[in-house]
Amino acid sequence: MLEAAGWSALATGTLLIGMWLSFQNLVSLRWTGLLMAFGAGAIVSAVCYQLLPGPLFEGDRQWVAVVGITTGALVFYFADRWVDTLGGGERMDTEGAQSGGSGTAILLGSLLDGVPESLVLGLSLVHSPDVSLAFVAAVAISNVPQGLGGTTGMMSAGWERQKVTRLWLAVCVASIVAAVLGYGIGDIFDDATGAFFDTFAAGALLVMLTDSMIPEAFEQGKKEAGLAFTLGFGVALALTLAQL
Repeated sequence: MLEAAGWSALATGTLLIGMWLSFQNLVSLRWTGLLMAFGAGAIVSAVCYQLLPGPLFEGDRQWVAVVGITTGALVFYFADRWVDTLGGGERMDTEGAQSGGSGTAILLGSLLDGVPESLVLGLSLVHSPDVSLAFVAAVAISNVPQGLGGTTGMMSAGWERQKVTRLWLAVCVASIVAAVLGYGIGDIFDDATGAFFDTFAAGALLVMLTDSMIPEAFEQGKKEAGLAFTLGFGVALALTLAQL
């Protein structure tokens, strides 16, 4: 359980690196968009080569993968719409649209974006003594631009640094709790292979990417965002192949 918490802290703590880069004003909006595209590519690679292969190609319960992806996508979609009605729809905007939203809703939306992969990370440690470093790396890579883009927008909206810091720390803590919860679920239910949770997270992550990160990445990164996305995908794939 402590191992799950530690790996989750490592994967989600990079949100704070992105926050720090924004505080120091070291990255332009254009490069923020390109980094977001790179991170989105890394997450898509993790979905394709880390979350889906086991449920789809191992065993005879492929229907679980279909149910998991569909459920994850629908749950995220409706939860995201609910957060939007509360004022958290522009949480990833890099130009300050958060000024018209609610701090609580933006926090809820950020939690919604970050918790699924931590839940899966904790669950996977129950059934495998070796954590997937490629998956951890993909999540960590994607969280840097997420923290960077979100912080840039919140600062442009007039948020104080202390408020932004509290928000990202809350997301990190919640992600660690989610990893511990995932470990507990796998420990209590021995037959919880993780197939449903992996594919549930895959569905949720794909909807999250197309709803928030990818549009913002292409708006700021322009045509080069496609190259950055592919590069992120390739880097995460190389990490997966290196671990095989």
